[in-house]
Amino acid sequence: MNTKKFSYEGRHFASLQEMTEVLLHEVNEQIIRMDMGVIKNIPENRNYSKWRLLQLQFYFADTVPEEYRSTYNSLWSQLYRLEHQDTFRHPYLKLLLEQLHA
Repeated sequence: MNTKKFSYEGRHFASLQEMTEVLLHEVNEQIIRMDMGVIKNIPENRNYSKWRLLQLQFYFADTVPEEYRSTYNSLWSQLYRLEHQDTFRHPYLKLLLEQLHA
């Protein structure tokens, strides 16, 4: 019998449901910490959440189960909001914007 293994960063989970709940919780906690100012809203801190959501996307095979869809989409939306609140701009994009405004 071939059982599918669910793991992330060296942690192994008994089921996709368990992994989903743990990773969604971790993402939510990280976003809350950024919103409260406990940690900085910088790419490295956002990537913590992004990689967890991408890992779930891999296991979902691009079809998020209905029971998690609302939470999953909301967390992506919150990350998008945080990215646009950050003043970081890629150097190439910054150069293009400067040339556009000149």
